[in-house]
Amino acid sequence: MLFALLKASPLAIIRLEHLDWLEALGLFLAMAVPIVLLGVKPLKSLGPVRRWVALAARLLVVALVVLILAGVRMERENRVIEVIVLADQSESAQQAAGAGTTIRQQVTQYLQAAMQGETVKKPDDRVGLISFDGDAYVDLIPTNLTTSLSGQTTAVNRQTPGTDVAAAVQLGLASFNEDARKRLLLVWDGNLTEGDIDAAIDLAKAQNVPIDVMPLKYRVENEVFVERFVAPTWRREEEPFSLDVILNNTAAFPVRGTLRIEQEGAPLDLDPTQPGLQTGRPVTLQPGRNRESILVEPLEGVDVRRFKAVFEPERRAGPGGQQVPVGDTLASNNTANAFTFVRGKGKVLYIDNTGGGGEMLAQALTREGITIDPNRGDVASFPTSLIDLLAYDAVILANVPHGVGGLNDQQQRMLAQYVHDTGGGLVMIGGPDTFGAGGWQESELEEVLPVDMDVPAKRQIPKGALVLIMHSTEMAQGNYWAEQCAIKAAEVLNRRDDIGVLSYNWQAGGAAWDYPLQEKGDGSRVYGAIKNMQLGDMPDFNDAMDLALHGDANSRGLLASDARQKHVIIISDMDPAPPAQRLLQDYVDNQISISTVQCYGHGQALQQVAVQLAEVTGGRVYGPIETNPSQLPQIFIKEATIVRRSLIKEDSAGLAVSRTLDAAGSQLMSGIPEVPPVYGYVLTSKKDSPLVEVPLVLGDERDPLFAIWQTGLGKAAAWTSDAHNKWAVNFAGGEDYDKFWAQAVRGVSRAAQSGDFEIRTTVENGRGKVIVEALGDDARFRSNMLIGGRVLGPRSASGEETGGLQLVQTSPGTYEAEFDAREEGPYVLALTAVDPEGNQTALRGGTSVNGSEEMMALEDNEAAAMNVARATGGRVIPAWSVSAANDLYAVDYIDALGNEMSLARSTSPLPIWDWLIPVLLGLILIDVAIRRIAWDWQATKAVVARAGERVRLITATTREEIEGRRAGDAATLGAL
Repeated sequence: MLFALLKASPLAIIRLEHLDWLEALGLFLAMAVPIVLLGVKPLKSLGPVRRWVALAARLLVVALVVLILAGVRMERENRVIEVIVLADQSESAQQAAGAGTTIRQQVTQYLQAAMQGETVKKPDDRVGLISFDGDAYVDLIPTNLTTSLSGQTTAVNRQTPGTDVAAAVQLGLASFNEDARKRLLLVWDGNLTEGDIDAAIDLAKAQNVPIDVMPLKYRVENEVFVERFVAPTWRREEEPFSLDVILNNTAAFPVRGTLRIEQEGAPLDLDPTQPGLQTGRPVTLQPGRNRESILVEPLEGVDVRRFKAVFEPERRAGPGGQQVPVGDTLASNNTANAFTFVRGKGKVLYIDNTGGGGEMLAQALTREGITIDPNRGDVASFPTSLIDLLAYDAVILANVPHGVGGLNDQQQRMLAQYVHDTGGGLVMIGGPDTFGAGGWQESELEEVLPVDMDVPAKRQIPKGALVLIMHSTEMAQGNYWAEQCAIKAAEVLNRRDDIGVLSYNWQAGGAAWDYPLQEKGDGSRVYGAIKNMQLGDMPDFNDAMDLALHGDANSRGLLASDARQKHVIIISDMDPAPPAQRLLQDYVDNQISISTVQCYGHGQALQQVAVQLAEVTGGRVYGPIETNPSQLPQIFIKEATIVRRSLIKEDSAGLAVSRTLDAAGSQLMSGIPEVPPVYGYVLTSKKDSPLVEVPLVLGDERDPLFAIWQTGLGKAAAWTSDAHNKWAVNFAGGEDYDKFWAQAVRGVSRAAQSGDFEIRTTVENGRGKVIVEALGDDARFRSNMLIGGRVLGPRSASGEETGGLQLVQTSPGTYEAEFDAREEGPYVLALTAVDPEGNQTALRGGTSVNGSEEMMALEDNEAAAMNVARATGGRVIPAWSVSAANDLYAVDYIDALGNEMSLARSTSPLPIWDWLIPVLLGLILIDVAIRRIAWDWQATKAVVARAGERVRLITATTREEIEGRRAGDAATLGAL
């Protein structure tokens, strides 16, 4: 085997890892000399041949021990060439693509050419493909393709705006195999918007990987684009203000067109002096920058104004009579957005999901002078952007669940940021569909509330049990969405709730537990089991539903669970055979409900299976869902809350409300002598934080009824009963009801921003800059303040981290900071100013980034691309050159500086350690055998001689038989 390994590796090199060869030789001599000296006398009794053979065997043992201690290894020089192509898929690079094609198609054709014609590519050489824009994606892992790329690459749709070459280079270097000589080919237009390209170049140089560059060339002539759209950060409600639109005309002649401005989606009157609505302003743009100012009249009742500027170039008849723009090429950079905060009377967003009972609270707040937005009142109207949410000083959620019928993940995450990062207020009011009973367990919003959805372990409340039956679906990424659904459902459950997950196991030939039914605990084990699911195509529901109900020899089923509420969720395409009626009746008899989620429709008949399972057992039906799988996790959140109904505590005799020590010093309880008993609430527990105040508690267990705390920049309160005439009917009809709720809402509401601060935010070259000017009442500069906060970018609501800000004083009363603003979209600044006396003031600001920075250049940057090749010893390859493609795998080449270069040699370690250990053991046995066994050399010679004679006899006999057979065949042929 070792000989075969060496034969397969003619360029193998033996190296020592821990010692050099001289040190190893010294160690060998240091061990060998004593062994030889000490072994001469004991070996005298042996014959001369046995004596020297024994000494040689011992020395070989010593030599192998030394080699093993020295870390001997074998290295083979790599002959395989591996090329990874980094293809720019950004918006700017597409300008370099030919008519009717894309960069991806051209890259594929180029690599195809590299495998054909007179090429230096060897069959074992490999090619990989990485596409990049603002991020990098592996399209093709390095593979030794020899015929066609068709069907081999994974087309990744462009997801991230911008160009990050550094990310592509780093991903390419990490994707190389270790048994090859390496080269990167960068197909790039030279423009980048993010990433440290210098660091990526240094990394490539450190690994001796040259980067060949194929510059993509383009130039957009005669272009008009909106360079900036400037709106003031703050204005008072009653005062007009101006918007500035900066348009850049790259043509050498004036360009005519029309400028339009929208405010909150409606056309803005650009000339109030003229009768009627003037939705457009004719403009003539001179070469270079042009500024257009628009006056905005006061608009009452709007706290955040969003604007959109659109330039429409003049069009003329072109070839074939088609209307074409004059002086403008790209329409994508003719639009920009901006927003302005308006200081007016504060208002509250009240989301009422009580089914009509919430009107009592709305009327009470109105009587107390609190303005409620009349245009948003139900869950469907909840804002979908943080900009919209910032129009409110506080948000009230009454009986609002998490998931279907409530707030989705993005909305609840955005609401948590609104409170914690921007200083907004939140009041969550109880009901049968909120708090822990509404799926808020382990959500971001739970983190900003003063109560937790889990209850203390000492509270012995009835638990629930949930079994998830997971079946493979035919929708795109079906198994991924099934995994997400199961995780979301598990997150909703309490630590003490039972959960089980089962699916069809094709190896076992039936349904099997992925996670046997048991207490959830901290969730780590069930989450791990869910991520390791291997969903099979279930032939029928009978097996899985029977396992869920009765369990098996190693695990219990729902019948054996001591849970009060038991529920099953089935996700499937519903093509398995229906269960037996007897089994379905067992579910009904034991009050176990089933909800079905059908993914991918298979016709009306199979939809009826889903309906039957749910209707017979008292569950719900969802689907068929084919095109929008992102809604699936929300469905599972809602369904999982069924087993959490045990958190709802109701008592027809009433539950006494007690005041705590926190109530004595609470301004929210000022003037509220007592709160009458309530008839129900949702069980929660106080957060383990000294910041949490719980003025009101319920019953002997002193469960929280009303809790409030400061979280980040904002405040949040929780009222665990309802606020109308069901659970809190006695309080709702009392004289203190209006006053209590007005104080609660005002207590959490964001304070009005001080007029002593002026905030300006600008963006240039991907960097945002915020400037805060602070003036006192006497118009003097306010110095030595601490101003800091966070930046919430376009993807903050999707769960990405927000950036921290700490402003630095640059002059008297002026504070500045910069932040990353390379991505298109709104940026909201939530700041807090603290003066030397410790007084705090909340500040808000923001700006919008419009268009892609790379599209503002309107041409390639060949110099930047060539610099990468020069710095790494790579080549500059003409775009889509077939002759250059044939040399893609060349070892020797001329680099961009004209130097003769060769791909860096590399070696791969070959296994030798595991070969030497058996050899060492064999030599030790031979050494012992030589000294302990008296060999009869004459007899040995005789045995060898007889064996040789036997071999010769067999060989000779075989040869005679072959010759005789040949003679017989010849005679037969002659007779024929």
